[in-house]
Amino acid sequence: MRNNRLIFGINIGSKWTRVVIILLIANISVFILQLLFSTVSSQWSPQIYEEIGNPAGHYGLYPASDKFTKLFWLYPPDAVGNLWLWQFFSYMFLHSTTDPWHLIFNMLVLWMFGSEVERVLGSRRFLTLYFTAGIFAGICCCLFTPLSPIVGASGAIFAIEMAFAMYFPNSTVIFYFFPMKAKYLVMIFTGITIFNCITPKSGNIAHFAHLGGLLYGFFFVRYSYRVSEYLSRWQIQYHEKEFMKEQELRAKVDEILEKVNREGLQNLTRKERNFLKNASKLYKKDRD
Repeated sequence: MRNNRLIFGINIGSKWTRVVIILLIANISVFILQLLFSTVSSQWSPQIYEEIGNPAGHYGLYPASDKFTKLFWLYPPDAVGNLWLWQFFSYMFLHSTTDPWHLIFNMLVLWMFGSEVERVLGSRRFLTLYFTAGIFAGICCCLFTPLSPIVGASGAIFAIEMAFAMYFPNSTVIFYFFPMKAKYLVMIFTGITIFNCITPKSGNIAHFAHLGGLLYGFFFVRYSYRVSEYLSRWQIQYHEKEFMKEQELRAKVDEILEKVNREGLQNLTRKERNFLKNASKLYKKDRD
């Protein structure tokens, strides 16, 4: 692994990659839409607070959001109960409109680590990691905090951070003005996240989404290539088996047709007639 040094503000141009730029623009654009909808909504009606609980018995006050946010955030009773499955995808692009640091921190981490990970994985696999990690993080929240709405790309971002630490463990990053190796930084984040998950507190931070992202990023980097290789081998074996079946079918058809030439169609058994009929249907289906 090469020993990089990532410092905020240095070599800005070299950090930009195509997918990271698109994700940054998409997240910021959706945030602007959220601000517009929330502003219009607050003008039409006063801010109302809803009491929402979680399985641990903790309750918090959440602002009653505008219709745009409620349609696209991840709220388990809607996403699972009403089958609004798009929320597992769309919630990743929404962020808190009352705390802009939610968006700023996520986009900063994406900028710092995303481009290097994209260069390693390639654009397609990077997008696969980003979105599947976000979906997995959302599922974790549905399992452990089924009554809490969730917004933010944090699950996907934490997966990117884990991937960076695994690909470049000895790279130096700046954490609160202190230089630190990436592998130690992700260890600290993982420890803090686990602690926050096992000692639930009131608040609006989706700790289980963070933990889900970290776990998914680890397993993706460690096992995704093995899974791809296994699927490739399985596909090759499947095609080989299909080819052998086709060859056996053709050989049997040729054998029956030779019998027809020698003895005539009327001397075929019922089993041989049915075999030819089924083979004809198979050939026709393959051509279609």
